[in-house]
This record gives sequence, structure tokens and C-alpha cells, in this order.
Amino acid sequence: MQQTESDTARVVVISSSEGRIVVSIPHTEYEVELTIGPGGAAKALVGKHIRGVVHARALKMHRATAGGVFIEPVHGHPRSVQGRILATDIVNNKVLAHVVLPMWVSVPQGQAASDFSTGDLVNFYVESGTTFTPTAG
Repeated sequence: MQQTESDTARVVVISSSEGRIVVSIPHTEYEVELTIGPGGAAKALVGKHIRGVVHARALKMHRATAGGVFIEPVHGHPRSVQGRILATDIVNNKVLAHVVLPMWVSVPQGQAASDFSTGDLVNFYVESGTTFTPTAG
């Protein structure tokens, strides 16, 4: 699936170090630490608003019946995440979920992206190493 405007996260860089950035999500209290994707270090200037695509790997995905969208912890590496599915990429076994920001999530072995539908509320734990790859613009 090609990148679309709906999978572009808009964030502000709080800090940047070797291979990692901490970003704030505008209009929230979130300060999320992410691995910077290829070629991203040059664009990750502290204080700068940047756009990019977030990728994570789920350990196990579950449908949720209540609650809103969130990333836990509010400050640090994403661990527990909940959001609504915006799109599915069956070929690459991924879903695009809105979890405070848009995030592509690789579905774990034993599950399939086709098991989920647009609009489903899902929650999951993510593996370490959620990435942010800056895009042009």
C-alpha cells in the first residue's frame, strides 16, 4: 500500500540523539520516544515541526469494546496502544491505526490484517523499536 496523507504523523522534535528522537504530539501531553528511520536524523532538528510515518510491530492484537485512543506511557517508548483502524494492507499484513497519531502496525504471526476492519477499535502491546521516518514537506 502506498503512503497516503492519512498515514502522515505531524509532530514536534523535542530531542534527538544517535538513532532516536523524542517527539511531542501537538495539542496533547504526549512525548514519545521513537527510533529514527533512514535519512531522518538530518530532518530531526530540535524544536522543528516535522511530518513522517510511524511503524510498529504488535505482539498480539485484540478488539476492544470500550475506551478511546491512547499510547502508554504518555512519556517514553510506546508499550500499550489503543486506536481505530483506518486502513488495512493485507499484502504486507499491516493495519493503519489512529492511536493519537497514525501508526502502521505489523500484525503478529498467527493473526492476519484481514481479521480486522476499518473502524475496529483495537489494542495491543508493541515491540521495542517503534520507528518514525520523516517525509518530505
